[in-house]
Amino acid sequence: MIALLIVALSLTALGAGWRGARLLAQGIREADRPSGPLDVVRGFRGLTVAVGLTAVSAGLLGAHTWLMAFGAIFLAEELYETGLLLLILRAGLRDSPGSPAQGRVRMA
Repeated sequence: MIALLIVALSLTALGAGWRGARLLAQGIREADRPSGPLDVVRGFRGLTVAVGLTAVSAGLLGAHTWLMAFGAIFLAEELYETGLLLLILRAGLRDSPGSPAQGRVRMA
């Protein structure tokens, strides 16, 4: 059962790392687009998910509790941090000149 969990975590980490690297490269390549910074943050998020899941699966494989705890804490902190950054970037895109939301009345 543990072996199945390790394989699932490793494959998920591989997929997240691949998608993250692709999005990061696309965001850097097309940095002048309005959504370029979003791609960079999403790519970085995918890479951090890969690192966190790899640490958790390595901890399970070697029965190292500290490595599993590190991976889980690292993953939670980075998801929280990049989630806030994505919210800030999306709010900036929504309020930029020429966006459909521009000119709407906001209630505080």
